[in-house]
Amino acid sequence: MLLVVAGIALFVEKFVHSDFKILLFSFYVLFAMFGTFYMSYSIAKSVVEPLDRIEKKTGEINAGDFGSELTLSDIRELADLASSINLMSTRLKNQFVDLTIEKEKFDSVLQNLKEGVFAIDPENASILFQNKSVPGSLIEPNSRSRKVTDATRDSRLLEFVLNHLKGSSDSKMELDLGQNFYTIKMYPLKTNGKILMYIGVIRNITEEKQSHIIREQFVQNASHELKTPITSIKGYTETLLDRLRLSPESHEKRFLDAISRNTDRMVRIVEDMLTITRIENQTKISSEEEFSLKSLVENLSYTVEGVVSSKGQKFVVEMPNPLMISADWILLEHMLLNLISNASSYSSEGKTITLKILPIKSDQVQFQVIDQGIGIQDEDKIRIFERFFRVDKNRSRKEGGTIFSVTIPTRYQTETS
Repeated sequence: MLLVVAGIALFVEKFVHSDFKILLFSFYVLFAMFGTFYMSYSIAKSVVEPLDRIEKKTGEINAGDFGSELTLSDIRELADLASSINLMSTRLKNQFVDLTIEKEKFDSVLQNLKEGVFAIDPENASILFQNKSVPGSLIEPNSRSRKVTDATRDSRLLEFVLNHLKGSSDSKMELDLGQNFYTIKMYPLKTNGKILMYIGVIRNITEEKQSHIIREQFVQNASHELKTPITSIKGYTETLLDRLRLSPESHEKRFLDAISRNTDRMVRIVEDMLTITRIENQTKISSEEEFSLKSLVENLSYTVEGVVSSKGQKFVVEMPNPLMISADWILLEHMLLNLISNASSYSSEGKTITLKILPIKSDQVQFQVIDQGIGIQDEDKIRIFERFFRVDKNRSRKEGGTIFSVTIPTRYQTETS
């Protein structure tokens, strides 16, 4: 443009009057400046407008608005950039839709769970989420974003949650509301070692509690009702054996001996049932006393002598001497007798049964009953403390062990721990 103006100026200089020449030259200079400005503006506009649209579009995407696509510019580089942004927007839109669908599914599952589920923000102790199964007697409905101190109606639950937020390791509690019973568990949800939230799960165990109470009442009533006739059968059997003086080889003698053995077993079952009921119905061992373990062991040795000697077995005691403990003598003796009797039943003739007593702390004593029996498979070990569970039912009946032999020691240990 400047070259054109310069050429025109040379032409004018030769053929035009000097004053007019100056005026004409000024006009052409202004024309050149205007043309340069117009061309610069057009070029800048062709670049800036697409960039403005791109900036606006990225802002919309950032706000979650994936509306219309960008118009492609005539400039190849800007067209490539706009095309990439359109592709990114489409992918983000599809991912957002997928995430929304998954979130709705997850929320639907949570809302329809039988268990109550709620989430707590550890930063400000506010409720992030609660489903409709959370009992209103524990947490007020629709309490999202409210402080847990304001939304929680039960003081025991509030104390449990606040202690958990402070780092308590006790992750489970049970609540008795009179007519209803609940268990509450708290789980931390972590990412990269940081706790994002605490998840609480509330489970209604009212039916289980009621069923348990009914079972316990039935066991207790049945035990008392069975004890009298079983005792009578035992007495009649012993009378017949004593008076008839039957030959050891006779069928009648074998039949009466079988009746006597099974009656003894039924007596032990009934006594075990009553013992379990007594242990479970009391909240605290009330007959605790201080005594020497040596005296208890002497009584045990005398009591089990007949059991182990009938199979040619040996009963060995390993304990420090002297050793004083504070416990319920009767229940502790019953627990050890059950374990020793069980060990004898499942050990063959001539084996050794060992009772080992070890002080493990200044205020704790450990009892170990060690036999040389048939052992227990690994898959059965986790169930041996379940009531009525047998590893080998046929062998159990043959050996004469009762179904409560392990349950009683477990119950007693739980009550005294």
